[in-house]
Amino acid sequence: MSTRADASTTQSPKDRRPWQSIFVRTVAQSAFPAASTSSELAKSEGGESLKLTTNGLLDTKSNFDVEQVRLPRPAEEAPALRSTSSLVPRGPENPSEETIYNLIVSVKAFDTINALKRVAHRLTRESCILFIQDGMGIIEEVNDQVFPDPETRPQYMLGVISHGISRTKPFTLVHSGYGTTALTILPRHIGEVKPDFETSALYLMRTMTSIPVLAAVGFGPTDLLQIQIERLAVSAIINPLTALIGCPNGDLLQRSSISRTMRLLLAEICLVIKSLPELQGVPNVRVRFDIKRLEAHVLGVATMTSEKRSPTLQDISKGRQTEIEYTTGYIVRRGEEVGIRCVLNYMLKHMVKAKQLMEEEKHGNLLPLELRSSGQEALW
Repeated sequence: MSTRADASTTQSPKDRRPWQSIFVRTVAQSAFPAASTSSELAKSEGGESLKLTTNGLLDTKSNFDVEQVRLPRPAEEAPALRSTSSLVPRGPENPSEETIYNLIVSVKAFDTINALKRVAHRLTRESCILFIQDGMGIIEEVNDQVFPDPETRPQYMLGVISHGISRTKPFTLVHSGYGTTALTILPRHIGEVKPDFETSALYLMRTMTSIPVLAAVGFGPTDLLQIQIERLAVSAIINPLTALIGCPNGDLLQRSSISRTMRLLLAEICLVIKSLPELQGVPNVRVRFDIKRLEAHVLGVATMTSEKRSPTLQDISKGRQTEIEYTTGYIVRRGEEVGIRCVLNYMLKHMVKAKQLMEEEKHGNLLPLELRSSGQEALW
């Protein structure tokens, strides 16, 4: 089960303090067992303080307005099992009807649609949503399922963060490694030469880049896209391989057979990246996404994080859903669009999904029912 905290406000962007309007992940998927009682859930409802430990020093910030929304587990999405009552209390007794001007979405990629649907009625064209998540293809899903009208949807921002952060319990975080934050504001329409950004987006960009610890820098959309894709390529290698082998990142460097597998996977990934229409004509793309350079980058990341367990391995070991559809799955889908069949990555994706299902069954997270999404790709 997951909960979300939303400290939103109806004040105009210029009147708001930094971090007064945020939408952050507070409890990880399946953090509470299925049989959690209301008293267990109530423990996090009073979480008006955020605790952050950096270099062994605890910093506590208080007076946050907190709202929590329970997101359904996968089995609860089945029509026959879905409750007729809303998961979000509505009405004058519920204060969560105020307009949200700035929203930071940092939930797992597969939770994004459900999370946004709970607050979509509070977002307007003047609102800004900042997506700071792993994986790609999330914006396309949001446009298709939550905000289909380009004239009324909020302004979007994208972020890529390399800080090391872990959650020990709701509203309590450990900043384990310093990194950087790359941000961009997406134009509403592709190809706009001089896009007209909403005030809320400019406010959020200015606020984020003025916070020293974030080391945040603004980029153009094309530059950030390349940063995203570079990170995606690394995740599409390290995450699934460590999940299947069951090892920390550094163990990938110890076996020549794994190195050969990585090169074969990277060959498909590089071919897809260089064929993406949005990167055609961009200077130095072929150099930046050369297979040897990406391989060196993957090995460098695996070396720097040698003792760490990848997010996919952590999710699988705890019987949780993975983001494989937004990493390796994204590569496979984009390959299909440009006429490239990524056979090895396709196989890898389904091996991870199979292991995920096996672990979910062990943890009792699945009913004996197979649910298929309408958007599932055709089997080869």
